[in-house]
Amino acid sequence: MEDCGLVDLDFYGPKVTWSNGRGECSIVWKRLERGLANDHRLEAFPAATISHLASTGSDHNPYSWNFIQDKTVIKSTSNPSTNKDVRGNAMWVFHQKRKALSHALSLWSRQQYGDIFRKAKEFEQKVKDAKMIWAQTNNDTDRATLNELKAQYVKHLKVEQEVLKQKTQLK
Repeated sequence: MEDCGLVDLDFYGPKVTWSNGRGECSIVWKRLERGLANDHRLEAFPAATISHLASTGSDHNPYSWNFIQDKTVIKSTSNPSTNKDVRGNAMWVFHQKRKALSHALSLWSRQQYGDIFRKAKEFEQKVKDAKMIWAQTNNDTDRATLNELKAQYVKHLKVEQEVLKQKTQLK
């Protein structure tokens, strides 16, 4: 870092950003994510900081870059929903921006991943069909296809389980 002229920025929040999630004797805690800046960036934003946020359902803690210049906070995210002008007390503004961001992320998720619950059901049916085909043919390629479909089905079930786990933590 020093050879490249970079310095590690100060941070707020938990000291570590990752854990392997293992038991007491073999757990590992590390600060993996770092905010680095060069002299030019530090001159422009002398009070730049990183905020380590609480982890929810992941082994990595999310973080937020905060660049302060002339008492104006500029967030590193360029999401239009967080940049809209909302007036009112601080908690109302925070609530409205959080609600807009949540809606934008929900739309993005649907576009990016589709309906994850429907995908799990589709793969369940594909596994049933592949079992029937393999039972009739007893062919190695049909068995390999069945195993591949089972792996995809398990993957979609795990995604579904993680989403449900996150939803219950939110409520």
